Amino acid sequence: MKALLVPVGSRGDVQPQLLLGAELMRRGHAVTIAAPPDFAEAAGQRGFRFIPIGDSIMELLVNNSGMTERHPLVALPGQIALLRRNTERSVRDLFAAEHDADVVVSAGLSLGGKMLADKLGVPHVFCCYSLSAMHSAEHAPAVMPVFGLPKLVNRALWGTFTQLFELGLGGVLNNLRRQVGLKAYRGSWLAIHGSEVILAQDEVIGKLPGDVPGSNVQVPAIVASAEQARPLPDLLERFLRGAGDGPAGASPVVYLGFGSMPSVDRGRVVQMACELFEQHGARVVLFLPGAPPESELPPGVFAIGDTDHAALFPRVDLIVHHGGAGTTATALRAGVPQLVVPHIVDQFFHGRRMAELGVGPAPIPKAKLDAAAIATALKARFGYWAKAQTVRTSVVAAGGAARAATHLEQLAAAAGRA
Repeated sequence: MKALLVPVGSRGDVQPQLLLGAELMRRGHAVTIAAPPDFAEAAGQRGFRFIPIGDSIMELLVNNSGMTERHPLVALPGQIALLRRNTERSVRDLFAAEHDADVVVSAGLSLGGKMLADKLGVPHVFCCYSLSAMHSAEHAPAVMPVFGLPKLVNRALWGTFTQLFELGLGGVLNNLRRQVGLKAYRGSWLAIHGSEVILAQDEVIGKLPGDVPGSNVQVPAIVASAEQARPLPDLLERFLRGAGDGPAGASPVVYLGFGSMPSVDRGRVVQMACELFEQHGARVVLFLPGAPPESELPPGVFAIGDTDHAALFPRVDLIVHHGGAGTTATALRAGVPQLVVPHIVDQFFHGRRMAELGVGPAPIPKAKLDAAAIATALKARFGYWAKAQTVRTSVVAAGGAARAATHLEQLAAAAGRA
């Protein structure tokens, strides 16, 4: 089988597709990844053919970081406008390449995968990472994170969202479809996201509702297993063991990091980490992408870049993160208490679910996060630890790549493509 995976977005959108691609390749299938140019190296390291599409996602995030500072309902029109500007180039880049695929998988903000699958006459699957993004009256859309509403109101919010999507992107998508000889969509969002879907999220977070349109299957979150985890750097290992830190070696360890979120005030986060060590007696593994901090860090704060969460998270006492689907799933598999600081979209849903599951306190708004709030959660961690360990045993440690790959094989076989 020849699989074309088309994830568009940040690392949280692309990483699961790299894992899915690795599983498909392990089974003897050919894999092509079409994604933002930021991920060319990661795809090449795994031996995939790579097609760069659209602009650099990190540049888009940094240049539009202000959107994550607004309330999600206020930010939605701007997010759709930004997606509109990047969609046309992504689709053109995708169609400019040669393709011989038997199945196409889209993920994240990918809007061209379905179009290409229709042109090739092959099955298309949208891989969704959050239950909150599934069209259902059981919850509001992920981009409108309001909770506990009646089903009637949720249906109205979904109607509003799909109408906004159609107004903002429907015309662009249908013009592109006509240019490649395809009929226009009748409802763009549902055509792409509501026909054939893999929901890759652990059932402990929520089961697939019965009113979701289209043909759907739920698999565990597509994350790396402990066996797939890359070894931690030697200096980080020494820090976690407390080597050379004297009394600090016995203090608890906090992971503090917000993934690809661009609006985080680096100086403020660095200051939080320093205060956690100097005033609250905790050591901190601090995720700082890009350049190192300008000021020297105290011995109880260790700055890291891209590091394997599957290897790191089981080694800490509290995980403070943004609530991305992949980070949340990996934290659940570590069995460690979590404090979620949501920034955008589905992160609010995940933060709420972690608190409902009892694996951490209620999520904290970014504006209210400080060292004292993290220290309070750290002191309370033993109240969440037992539940975190129980939830850990309820999820599939190996993740859902194998089940997703099997589903793709079945779809391709049913279509006579494998």
